[in-house]
Amino acid sequence: MKQSISIITLILLLGITTSRAQHGTHTNGIEPYYHPKDLSNYLESIDPVYLPYMFASDEDMRWWKEAKFGIFVHWAPSVVTEAPLSWGRKGPRPHHSSDGTVKKGVPQQEYNDTYKTFNPVNFDAEEWVKTWKKAGARYFVFTAKHHYGFCMWDTKTTDFNIMNTPYGKDVMKDIADACEKHDMRLMWYYSQPDWTHPYYAENVPHQRYNDEILFPQLEELMSYKGIDGIWFDGLGLHPDRWNSPKMLKMIRDVNPNAIVNHRHGPPQWHMGDFDGPERGVGRFQVNRPWETCDVIAGAWAYNGESDPAPIGEVIKALTKVAVNGGNLLLGTGPRPDGSNVDNHVARLTEMGDYLAKYGESIYATQGGPYISGPWGGATYKGNKVYLHLMGNKEGKALILPQLPANVKAFKALTNNTGIEVSNTKKGLVVKYDARQDDELFPVIELTINKDAASITPIATSGHLLLQSVKLQASSDKAESFASKNLLPGAGEDFSEGIRIKKSWRPSDQDEEPSLEYSWEQPQKIKQISIKEGRRLDKSKVKAFQIQSWNKGQWETIHKGSNIGRFYGVNFTTPVNTSKLRITFENAKGLEINKVLIYNIL
Repeated sequence: MKQSISIITLILLLGITTSRAQHGTHTNGIEPYYHPKDLSNYLESIDPVYLPYMFASDEDMRWWKEAKFGIFVHWAPSVVTEAPLSWGRKGPRPHHSSDGTVKKGVPQQEYNDTYKTFNPVNFDAEEWVKTWKKAGARYFVFTAKHHYGFCMWDTKTTDFNIMNTPYGKDVMKDIADACEKHDMRLMWYYSQPDWTHPYYAENVPHQRYNDEILFPQLEELMSYKGIDGIWFDGLGLHPDRWNSPKMLKMIRDVNPNAIVNHRHGPPQWHMGDFDGPERGVGRFQVNRPWETCDVIAGAWAYNGESDPAPIGEVIKALTKVAVNGGNLLLGTGPRPDGSNVDNHVARLTEMGDYLAKYGESIYATQGGPYISGPWGGATYKGNKVYLHLMGNKEGKALILPQLPANVKAFKALTNNTGIEVSNTKKGLVVKYDARQDDELFPVIELTINKDAASITPIATSGHLLLQSVKLQASSDKAESFASKNLLPGAGEDFSEGIRIKKSWRPSDQDEEPSLEYSWEQPQKIKQISIKEGRRLDKSKVKAFQIQSWNKGQWETIHKGSNIGRFYGVNFTTPVNTSKLRITFENAKGLEINKVLIYNIL
């Protein structure tokens, strides 16, 4: 088996509790990644014969880390109901915290029986893969089996599978063949839980269920040609439930280069080869691989002819993930007949058009050397540094900390003009025009005199000014939508918590919604970041203002619109004030998920 000898040596010589996880060794000042204590203790408890199988090597992960962008497809017979996949079924959820509490949804028998009429006559795997290629995606993850247990392949473990539908053909064989033909990397999504199988419902399901269902199914899935790994979804249950070490050995005995995600144990353990914040952009993390999974519209599977998120929001999501060091796995749900939703395809095509022009600043890059902030973020590759200026500047220039390198050349990749970059004693001064033309935001390429990987990541934001603040909202819609939800910990969400699920909404009668922040002493405010809503979606905001309290009155310091999932403001000259107010106009359905306010570095 192809594994990193250095990691195994560390485990043996230094002991599990101090060993570095795979993909965590850096020489540029980045803190090495260490296993959390729970995972270290678990690894120490298992048979040492399994240790070489627990993590992929850096070399095995290379293609995935360079890909940056993949397509996620949730598809099963139940999509005919247009209800959420598995979660829209009114029925048992064995060994899940919500079991016995489900009071709404499609009745379980009706939901389960959808396979009896499932006949996707317009399914064309090759057309799917060509669409993903046109979108600029470099890998594809397909749902082999979701939580309700239906298998989309010709399995010998259960009759609850695609061969017993009117369609009667193995769609996954077609997908694997199409991916091989068009050079698309492929992983299978696989839910270890199975809410409809009686073996899984047993009080102690792992032995019988694992031996007769889970392990044989994974062996079948790994038998398809060209499979690069498994995307697990074990709902955070303990790895003993799946006998994860044996499970990973079985997978890597078939394909020594296979990779897996972290969802075969509790998310905070960081098992597997990469982390996976869901519907939330992970913080800046470049010492362990990670991937954000999100959907282009609404739900994870087909839920009607839903409108996709605006192209600007999708591109910003991909860019925000890239500058923070991760990948984006973007979901779309084909119709029951197998065809793709037309406006989803149109949006994906727009994404491909963007990446065809500016993909050099995304593909095969790493986040840094500047750590992202409300101003935007940076990626690098060799001696090229790409500044993605997603934020808005108030003032003549964006001033970042000094870059410890000589800037030999610079140019705008986008259509922006008036670009000037100088590395001064004040810092890296970046001047650019505010006109966007048909571009989403400026992207500037810097050529420096060294490999950017040799530069220790540089902080670009000061301290978060939320610890001692008083926050007053014009109104709160409810306790679960109160302004207090915007206070600490309001830091960046990551895999330890899927996403920030609480937010602020004003009451329906509030015609002039606002948020007012106040401190006992004046603060020097340098940057502000606002996140709207909890989904990748169209902004509900038409106009808003940020105001500071100055000489006994409110003074507008920034105007904007269309906040969306990422909106940042950088002030060239810090704003000195003890009170800050954000007012919203024409904002029906307003929901603010996060506000971050930073002082100077």
